[in-house]
Amino acid sequence: MIHVLGSAGGGRDSARREVLGRMAGAKADVVIVTNEDPYDEDPAKIIDEVSAGAVAVGKREGAGLFKILDRKQAIARAFALAKEGDLVVITGKGCEQAIVVGGRKKIKWDDRVVARELLKNLN
Repeated sequence: MIHVLGSAGGGRDSARREVLGRMAGAKADVVIVTNEDPYDEDPAKIIDEVSAGAVAVGKREGAGLFKILDRKQAIARAFALAKEGDLVVITGKGCEQAIVVGGRKKIKWDDRVVARELLKNLN
């Protein structure tokens, strides 16, 4: 399983970030930690905190763990790594229609649309 983990949004319970990374690292063959809704926090810092959990259960960056700030690039990497029979799980955004940065700025976003576009371009 390849898990694109929307790395816990900013301004929320930061203590659970490492726990999310541990769970993903323990269950998935490959974990790709990416941006979700950083709000006022530094998204790279959030990604590092989540990734620390995956490292704690044996994942190594570049081999089973990837940190990709750009969410579209993260999903594209997951699809590029996937082989026949693999399951790609994209979490964090669900049906939300925007990524929130800088506290209030909303960037139009839909994981479903992005995933379909990327898959269409693979063929």
